[in-house]
This record gives sequence, C-alpha cells and structure tokens, in this order.
Amino acid sequence: MVCMDCNVRLNTSRVLVVSRNRESREWLATMLFLSGFHSIKVETGKQAVEHFRDYLPWLVITEVFSPDEDSISAVEQIKHLAGDIFVPTLFISHTTNDEVLQLCLDAGGDDFIQGPLTNPALVKAKLAAMQRISQLYHEVHGLHQLLQREEEIAEELLSGAIEAGNAECEKVRIYKRPASIFCGDVQLTAYRPNGDVNVLLGDFTGHGLTSVIGALPLSETFRAMTRKGYAGDDILHQINDKLKALLPTGMFLATIMVTISQDEGQAYVWNCGMPSVLVLSGSEKALKCTVESLDPPLGIVPGFKTSPARVIPLEENDRILLISDGVQEARNRAGDMFGDARLLAAAHEGMAKNQLADHVIAKVSQFMGNRVQDDDVSLIEIPGDVRAPLVPQNPLSKSMVDIDALEQHGQGWCWSIDLQGKSLSRINPVPMLLSQLQEMEGHTEHWQTVFTILTELYVNALDHGVLQLSSDLKASPEGFPLYYQEREAKLSALEQGYVRIALDYMPKLDGGQLRIRVEDSGDGFDYRHWLATHAEISDEQALSGRGIRLVSELVETLNYSDKGATVEVYFSW
Repeated sequence: MVCMDCNVRLNTSRVLVVSRNRESREWLATMLFLSGFHSIKVETGKQAVEHFRDYLPWLVITEVFSPDEDSISAVEQIKHLAGDIFVPTLFISHTTNDEVLQLCLDAGGDDFIQGPLTNPALVKAKLAAMQRISQLYHEVHGLHQLLQREEEIAEELLSGAIEAGNAECEKVRIYKRPASIFCGDVQLTAYRPNGDVNVLLGDFTGHGLTSVIGALPLSETFRAMTRKGYAGDDILHQINDKLKALLPTGMFLATIMVTISQDEGQAYVWNCGMPSVLVLSGSEKALKCTVESLDPPLGIVPGFKTSPARVIPLEENDRILLISDGVQEARNRAGDMFGDARLLAAAHEGMAKNQLADHVIAKVSQFMGNRVQDDDVSLIEIPGDVRAPLVPQNPLSKSMVDIDALEQHGQGWCWSIDLQGKSLSRINPVPMLLSQLQEMEGHTEHWQTVFTILTELYVNALDHGVLQLSSDLKASPEGFPLYYQEREAKLSALEQGYVRIALDYMPKLDGGQLRIRVEDSGDGFDYRHWLATHAEISDEQALSGRGIRLVSELVETLNYSDKGATVEVYFSW
C-alpha cells in the first residue's frame, strides 16, 4: 500500500490510536497487540496527523466526543495525505447525535464503534472487517492502475498507427483533447497523387476504448484510397460500407471530409452528421460561408451515397474550420454550453489575430474552467493554400500501359515497370504489380500464386542478376545472415543496374493467361547447367535454389534467354 502524498508504502502492522483518555488508549493497544498489530498512541488530532506522516499506519482508530473535537479535522487531513490510497478510519463515538455522526462520515469515516469500549470480540470483528475492506480496495486499485496503464499503452500504439501516417501538412492545425484516455475523434490527412490534400475529421459514437473500434479500418481506407487518387465521395462510400459491416448496432461515425485543390483554387466539402463547417475569408476577416450536414453519419445505412460535395472557391488566406460537437457542447461550471454564438465570435477574433485555431481553443478552455469535459474536443484549421510538396519525378523508374500491345491483343493489356539504380534499393515493385492486377481484373485467389511467382523471379533478378550475390553463401544455415548482410551492403552502394518486369494479360473464355517477363542487367548464369544439376535435388536437401523449382511447378512454361539474364513464364487459370 503506497501513500500517494508521501510516495512510500503504508505499514500494514501499524495502527494509529487517537484518544484523550489514557485508559481507552491502553485498552485498544492491548486488543490490537492480541490481534497482531503494533499501536501508535496519541492524544490529539494534531499529533495524529504528525504521526501518520512519520509512521504511515494502515488504519486509524479515533475517539470523537463532540463536533468540537479536532479528531474529525485530523481524519480529513489524513485522508487528503493518503491520496488515492485507502486508509480505513474507525470512529469510536460516545454519542448517538446524528449531527456528530454525519460530520464523521463527511470527514471520511468508514465505520463506528459505540463507546464505552467493553467488548473485545466486537473490536476484533471490526478489525477483521477493516482488513477485508482494505485488502479488497487495494486489489481493485491495483487492477485499476494496471488497466489504466494498459489503456495508455494501447492508446499510444493506436495513435501511432492512426496519426503517425498523416501527411506532414505543416500548415494544417490539428487539436484534440480527449474526455478519457482514448479519444473517439479521429483526425486524418493525406495527399492525392495530383497534390490535392484530403482532410478528415471523424467523431465515433461516445468516447473511450469502444469508440475507436473503427479507427484503424477508417484510417487505412482513407489513406489507401487517397493515395490511389479516388474522389472524396468514393472514399466516404467505401468507409461507410466497411464501418457498416464492422461496427456493432448503435455505433456510427459522424465525419467531415475536405479536399483542397490548389490547381482549381477551391475546396470540396462533405459533411455527414457533424457540426457546421466554418469557411472564413482571409481578406475580410469574416465568415465567408458555412457547410451544414446534408447526410447522416457513416456506418448506419448500407450502400449509402453522399450528397454532392459543396464546392467553395478559396483564396490563399482563407481558412476552413472543422470542429467536433465537443466544442459546441463544452459546458462551464453552471452547465451552460459554449454554443454557436461563442464559437463564431471566437472564430472572428481568431481571424483578426491570425490565430484562428489557437484562439478558439483558448476561448473554449477559458469557458470550461476546471470543469471535467463531457466529450472529446477536436478542431482542425485548414488554410486555403495547403497542398502537397512538389516531388521531382524519378527518371529512372517508370510504369506504363503498353498501348500497342493493348491494340494487338484486343481485350488484353500489357503493363511494365523499369527500375534502375537507386530505385532498386527503395522500391519493391511486386505489391505494385499485384495491385495493378487486382485493380484491372478484380480480386481472385489466383493472384496469391502470381504474387509468389513475381516475388521469386524479382528476388532472383535483383540478388543474383544485378547484385551478383552468390548462392554459395546460403549453402549452410550459418551463411544466411552473411548473405543478407552482403545484400544490404550492395543495395546501399548500388548506383547502376536495372530490373524490368512486364505483364501481358490475355482473357480466355474459361479463365485467363498471364505472361511474366523479367529482365535484369546482370551477366546471367548457366541456366542449362543449373537445371541439369539441381533437378534431382529435393527441397529438403537444398538450402538455396528452391525458388526456381517452385516457380517451374506453378507455371506452364519457364524459359531463360540472354544467357540467363531474362526469364519468361506463362501462368494460366
């Protein structure tokens, strides 16, 4: 047991006895000694507080005779010193006056013994009861601390997974103050391929741990679809369907999504069940327009389609303010809500000071005072000139659709990627290739096999073709760490070389066929000799070289050319 004010452990063998009557103190000390406790005997309340600090007893037994006795005040001080730690207090009362008894309870008294003290069995029973209550309290307190710590760790991990992936939009101001350890509000930012910025503020039902069930799938869907260039309404539709399938009945997500298009000089705003969006003019320092909610929250109606976005022309110094309902509904000590009028006034003042978000936050905090908030408070300020930083295109990496091949094959298509030099050390083309297949031909179980084929062929081309790594290093289990150390070293120093991958897809009436061609800049290898010498070696006997055998088992044909620097396979289903 730890005294929070003193940060040291309470002594479970010591009991503080407070009485002005010497005979009562000695009688209680004897009863405590027979029960296995050591007594700390004092006469006054002031002495009780001092001895509690010095000896840290786990139990206080004090007599009270009238409301004027300082033992009542002493108990209040001891309870304060103990902080969150339970120190049971047993009052010995020589009166049945209800007023006195109420004062004892208000001070923190936990039980009574009616004086005078003449019954040893009753004292022992009271001591046993206080021990049980104290032990139960400390067990619950320990479990609460453990739960709180686990929630804190989970919140750190969850926040890292959700918010760490936000685009580094330095100009976007994000603020949140949770009502509990977990915040039910989610703030997301991401760049579209064309440089547009997507911003999302979401408010899940309630707050606490249960309110963040959908936060991970929400953030993953938002970022993945934004990166692929999907429009805001498509993203919201997908989020709605995912949350409808995931969230339990009664849970949903109110959300605002904003797309800032610098090229067009305007914002696209969707409001699904959130407070009105404020758009403020930078030149006039006044409200430009509001965007009210036109659609219900997400996760309620399956297949829900949002209303068309509200399109707002933007100037460079304009500001868009997104808030959760925790801002408007913040209450002061009198129970009054912050409300729309105070919000608008704070926004006007903030624009005049060029400190929109900070000023609104300060006003809300000032209004609430020290009152405990009822809901999560979130706010996002978006400037009119925010956009993705310009990133020069890497001329050594390209992906394209082969139009000539498309025309030749009619319904088929060809897609290729060419990675050169340092691009090989930072880009893994296999997920890109698989994503292209899924996007063009939909999801199918066959792509798992294609993923394996692509991975093996690409790794062989990079490791043995471009990097010229020898499989001899993997001849024993001890050689694998050396192999990967050398691989990392060569990748870090790589300046030249290339790997080219081309996919040629042709649909069939009963399935389809995929030609995969992988070419590298290496010197090739004696593939005829390799096939002849490794054909009879089982996977159990060989620690390396199993990839080519695996590929040959999965595909219809496997052909090498260019002295082994080019491989071509056909996979059909």
